[in-house]
Amino acid sequence: MTYEFDWMVLITYKQLLIDGFLMTLKLSIIGIFFSFLIGSFVGLLRVSSNFMLSLSGTYYVEFFRNIPLIVQMFFIYFSFTLTDAFPILVTFGNFLGLENHNEFFSALIALITYTSTYVAEAVRAGIQSLPKGQMEAAKTIGMNYYQAMYYVVFPQAIKIVWGPITSQFLNLIKNSSLAMTIGVAELTFQTQEIDSLTFRGFEAATAVTILYLSLTLATAYVMSFIDKYALVKVKSEAGAVS
Repeated sequence: MTYEFDWMVLITYKQLLIDGFLMTLKLSIIGIFFSFLIGSFVGLLRVSSNFMLSLSGTYYVEFFRNIPLIVQMFFIYFSFTLTDAFPILVTFGNFLGLENHNEFFSALIALITYTSTYVAEAVRAGIQSLPKGQMEAAKTIGMNYYQAMYYVVFPQAIKIVWGPITSQFLNLIKNSSLAMTIGVAELTFQTQEIDSLTFRGFEAATAVTILYLSLTLATAYVMSFIDKYALVKVKSEAGAVS
């Protein structure tokens, strides 16, 4: 039996693909931003000389890293109504043009907590890979611990682990497809909608493959650009200070 391709179905249902792509884009951009911020903060906690701060960072990493992402999504979605607990999310959701606020933010929080643990571990490894003399040199010119970490140690550590962090951001983009399991109409969800309406699963799968590939390649390019032009300057300035 010969399968007859009908690529026009993608044109007919292009709005579903566009809506799904934009939803994936929202999850990815916001998720990357906050997972980097939280992950960097937790990574700094992990290397803190304060035992309680270091312990809290360790608990955060070990807790969220060892629970499957899809389980975290289900737990947040079925255990809490985030929009009731945090009404500001409704305002933010309206700004983003969302219809299903609780589903979106449940998936987003799970993506952030899960990805931030791996970012935290990358930051920790980067800081611990630097010579201890970097911190000591910064202190000799009058910096306290927090200033030395902010101006000298952290920028150099980020430069070292930018590659692994980029990989985690790409994983976040791909993991966003799990949001469909709680009703978020992202790219994979909309692709299955096209399949159910037209029974053109191959054409729909081809479209989603190309769109995911385009998004991840674009993200990798942006991260490479930042690494090449922004972080090089940051690291050189930090090295000059130390």
